[in-house]
Amino acid sequence: MANETAATVQPSAKLFPVVLMRNYVPIGDYEIVGYLKAAVKRKDAAGTERIVEREEFIEGVMKPHNSPGVGFPNKIWAGTTIKLPIDEAKNVVAQKIAERADAIAA
Repeated sequence: MANETAATVQPSAKLFPVVLMRNYVPIGDYEIVGYLKAAVKRKDAAGTERIVEREEFIEGVMKPHNSPGVGFPNKIWAGTTIKLPIDEAKNVVAQKIAERADAIAA
């Protein structure tokens, strides 16, 4: 069985990237681009915050949920960058579910 985070994409459909601000279940074809993993900071004995792990973009993987064992089929968590067809991307941006990750042609 294929991984649930992967999606099939028709080569004829042009997809545009958006960053999800809320959890979303795509209607049609989509492609997961990745997510921006936040930097991990820890305080030392002097009370100074030090960066343990740097901020980095994780490609090809959906952002994990904060609590384990949570999920629904095809639900994409907020903070993930995905590519959607132009009509769906415009609709999602208009409903403030996502923000543009790239310029979308009118």
